[in-house]
Amino acid sequence: MTVLRACLAALLGVILGANVMAQNAGSGTVLDTLFAKLQAATDPSAIQSLEAAIWEQWVMVPDMSQRALMMRGIAEMQQQELKTAIETFTRLIGVAPDLSEAWNKRATAYWLMGNFPASLADICETVKREPRHFGAYSGLGMIRAEMGENARAVAAFELARKWNPHIAGIDGEIERLKSLGGDGSAGADPLGCGRPST
Repeated sequence: MTVLRACLAALLGVILGANVMAQNAGSGTVLDTLFAKLQAATDPSAIQSLEAAIWEQWVMVPDMSQRALMMRGIAEMQQQELKTAIETFTRLIGVAPDLSEAWNKRATAYWLMGNFPASLADICETVKREPRHFGAYSGLGMIRAEMGENARAVAAFELARKWNPHIAGIDGEIERLKSLGGDGSAGADPLGCGRPST
């Protein structure tokens, strides 16, 4: 799992370093285009650029006060002020509950603190709002694997791979988990989020 952990650590760097000041012009259409290009991309530098552009779209907040909260929370995470970051993202969720990345950022902070139940709950809220969130699915897979829920981990990693087939180490991790019994059915709620996966 070390390769996948290293990849997710790198993803965390992209998450925290994403440009929050980008303009929000038709982000749904922009994301659709970026995801289509990501599926077809083969050049490593193009893949990296597309991944960064998707993260940038996710952290966009058009409202200035909400943007300030997002930027503050990201800065607090960068400074390892995780409890404060959780408070900031909780405030942001309170005023913008449909903002998927606010939930994902708080999930990440909870995960870094080792609070898996809270992180899982927020990841489920993230993917409810953004069903293509490969970062959230990757985090969900890691947590499920650490909890020994191999079938649910596989389901999460497969969704991460569906939306971003370029995640380093994910194929090997899926195969490893399947060899440990993760190739069985995860039931009607494969992610453990209280609903069928997409």
